[in-house]
Amino acid sequence: MECDYDEGCQENGNSIQQDEYAAGADQDALQFGFGSSNAGHNDKNKNGDPVITVVDSSGVHEIGVSWCSCHDAPERDMQLMMAGLFPATFRKPKTAFTFRVLEDFHLNNLECKTTPSQFFSRLRRLTNDEFPNTVPVR
Repeated sequence: MECDYDEGCQENGNSIQQDEYAAGADQDALQFGFGSSNAGHNDKNKNGDPVITVVDSSGVHEIGVSWCSCHDAPERDMQLMMAGLFPATFRKPKTAFTFRVLEDFHLNNLECKTTPSQFFSRLRRLTNDEFPNTVPVR
């Protein structure tokens, strides 16, 4: 298999072009590349893709991910960064934040003195107003 991550992946003679963030999304998973991926943890969606928690201004979401496993693919943390997500950890990321939510927190913290705990409680309420304690916390 030949691969140039920036130009797209070629597998079994098929050429697939990447979008500007080097990631695609369908209803069940965020796809960073092509080929098999090993999650490093047991959380999987119905398609068998590993699940990560994505924190956005709209709430906290669990999304399946298909990591690029091409021989010259970037590390998983860099795949998230290229997709506009900031990983909570750089080794085996299981949680990522959109830059929009980070900017939103920064502004709330500067102007309203909102603590991280208060901000996350707000996001939990946005995600599930009736049962905020059911929102995943990793």
